[in-house]
Order: sequence, then C-alpha cells, then structure tokens
Amino acid sequence: MRLATRTGLASFAAATIAVLAIGTAVRVQFATVLVDRVDQQLESRAATAPILAAVALRLSQSELQAAVEGARVRTAGGLVEIGQLPDEPLPPVSQPGFSTATADGERWRLLTIRVDDVPEVGDRALVQLVAPLGEVEASSQELRRRAVVLGLLAAIAAGLAGYLFGSIATRPLSRLRRNAAELDPADPSTWHLDHDYGASEVDEVAAAFDENLGRLGEETRRREAALDAARAFAAGATHELRTPLQGALTNLDIAASPAADREMRIESIEQARTQMQRMGSSLAAVRALADAEFADPAWFGPVRLSDVVEAVVADEGRRFPDALIEVLDTDREVPVRAWRDGVQLAVGNLVRNALLHGVPPQGGPTRVVVTVDGATVSVDDGGPGIPPDARERVVQRFERNTGAVGGSGLGLAIAREVALAHGGDLTIATSPLGGARIVLSLG
Repeated sequence: MRLATRTGLASFAAATIAVLAIGTAVRVQFATVLVDRVDQQLESRAATAPILAAVALRLSQSELQAAVEGARVRTAGGLVEIGQLPDEPLPPVSQPGFSTATADGERWRLLTIRVDDVPEVGDRALVQLVAPLGEVEASSQELRRRAVVLGLLAAIAAGLAGYLFGSIATRPLSRLRRNAAELDPADPSTWHLDHDYGASEVDEVAAAFDENLGRLGEETRRREAALDAARAFAAGATHELRTPLQGALTNLDIAASPAADREMRIESIEQARTQMQRMGSSLAAVRALADAEFADPAWFGPVRLSDVVEAVVADEGRRFPDALIEVLDTDREVPVRAWRDGVQLAVGNLVRNALLHGVPPQGGPTRVVVTVDGATVSVDDGGPGIPPDARERVVQRFERNTGAVGGSGLGLAIAREVALAHGGDLTIATSPLGGARIVLSLG
C-alpha cells in the first residue's frame, strides 16, 4: 500500500474517531441541556402545586382536565390524575424531587412537590408534575443523525485531504523510487543517487543508499575486471605452461626410449624435473596472483613494514649468502594498515628479482638496498637496470626483461597487484646504484 494511501486512511480513521467522540459529547451535552430546560419548565409550574392540591378532585371531574398539563396529586383520600398522562401507569408518587420514568415507550420527567395545609389546615399532599421527554429525545436523535452524516462527510474530506497532502509529502520518496528505478543493473557507472530530495530524512536514506551503491559498484567493477583478467590470464598461463610441459613430456619419452643409454636417461630425467619445477613455481605464482587480485578486506590489519622487510631480507640472505643486502628504515615504529602475507610476498619478489637480475655488469658482489619510508618500500640494485621502454611491459603477466632468464614472469605482476589491492601502485625507475629501482607504494 502506498504511503499516501496509508496517510489518507490514517486521516480518515483519526477524523472518524474524533468526530464520533465530539459528536457523542455534543449529543450528551445537548440532551442534558434539553432535559434541564424541561426541568426549568416543571419548576415554573411548581407554583401551581398548591392550587392543584386544592382543586385536583374537582378538576379531574371537569371537561377541561384533558387540556391541562399532566399532574398527579396524592392526598389522604387517594391518588388523583389530571391532564396529559401516559396510558401505562407511572411509578408511585413518593419522595419529593426530580425523577425519570418510562411509559408508553417514551421517557417522562417527574417533579414531586410536598404541599401542606391545603385545602384544610393540617392536610398534606404530594403533587407530581409530569412532562414528556419525547421531543427532547427526538431532537437528540436528529442531532445524532446530523452528527453522523456531517461526521462521515468530515472524515471523508479528512481522508481525501490526508491522501492529497500525503502525496505531496511523499514526493521526495517517489523521486527516490524513480531515481532508483533508473539504475542500470548491468552498468555500475549508473549506480548513483541524488542527495537532495527536499526532505532531510529521505536525503539521509539516499546518501546511505548511494554510499552502499558506490561500494557495491566498485566491488562489481573489481570483480568484472578480475574476471576479464582471469580469462586473459588463463589464456596466458596455458601458453606459458605448454612449453615446459611439452618439454618435460618429451624428455620423459626420451628417458623411456629403449634406444637411450643410461647417461641420456639421467640427463632427460633431470631436464624433465627442472621443467616440472618451473611449472610448479608458475602455478604457485598463479595462486599468489589470484589472491592479490581478490584480496579480502578482512586480511588487512596494522603492520610494521620494517618487520616484514627484515624477515624477507633474512630469508633471501640465506639463499644468496654472497650478496650484500642493506635495509634503510626511516619510520620503524609507525604501523600501516596492510595485508601482511601479500606485502611479504610482494617485497620478497622484488628483493629476489634484484638479487637474480641485479648482478653488476662489471662484476663483483650483488648489492641490494631496501628502503622503508612510511607506506612505501623501495628496492635498488646495481645491475643493468630496466630500459624505460620496457618498464610498463615487465609488470604484465608472463613478461620478462630483455635478456632475463628463468622465472615465471609473474613476480612484478604479483607485486603490482598487491600494491593495487592497497590503493597504491608499483613504479620502476633508475636506481642511484646504477641499476633498477622498484617502488612499492601501499596507498
């Protein structure tokens, strides 16, 4: 049910209750006023009570008694009734004062007065003046009927007014509904709502909804981009793994050939083993890249980059004992919000690449300098470097620098995806050491 309809019905119900309450109160008050008026008339007639007590018997035997207003006189000699009275008997005349009785299907108002020393000294009589309340009740019923009719019309008018004003009041919601209906489910770029609808409550709802739509749209774009990348990645991975797989199968066929001697078999098996290890490394890199592309915000927490860098350097130092690895930390005690495992993987790839490909052209030990500055990690080496025209290409999947050998071609791609997951990026420049400088920025 529309909000305007609800408002109209609520207004109708409220108006009906109010009119019924007011009508009932007015009708009761009106009936009370009419009864009070009858009581005043009876009190004005009370002045005739002694006369009625004196002449009641003779008046009841007169032809004029039918034209006299109703009265009953109780004396020591009995009850005398005169004037306009109901056919059904009224209650016995007893105590002085006002009372109400029902006879002939209508109500009657009674005023009983005590009269002494009439017609003779020492006589006592009770004179009861009687007045019908039929006109009072008829007027009350007419008022009730009119109140019901007018109340119903007022309630209908209130309901229509409530619907009209409800429609006006809910225009901001209608605009919000139309705005939301215009969103294209297939195009996240259209997932945006206005923030000004003319009502603060609706504006707040729209702002909260728009914020959630923005996050949902960004996540949807990320997912779509990741799916596109996954398709391209699957094609590239298939191509990349086909060569070592085919080579391993060929070497295994050679080793299984009856014509191969023992030395040839050993060599073929070793080559197949190397190629299988290469495929295993590539598959592990594929998994790491997938994790980086679909990094979950729940994986992020406070991380000291200096701790991560020192762990990586210690690990790589054991693999390359002859290399010189130096760590420069300018902000050791300040943690950053990051994905620890992803950052460790990215920094490990950068340091390992520098150790593998940063061998000085003039010879000598390989030197690598790792610098931590806030949310940035820089890795410098003294090798041949990466030409400017190849820097954009080498961060793509399965791409290697010219002349580079070995590896899966995914190390820099993984590091770049980790940087993007943190809202940062990976850049390549020339190092002061003469080789390559790789800068990992985490936002």
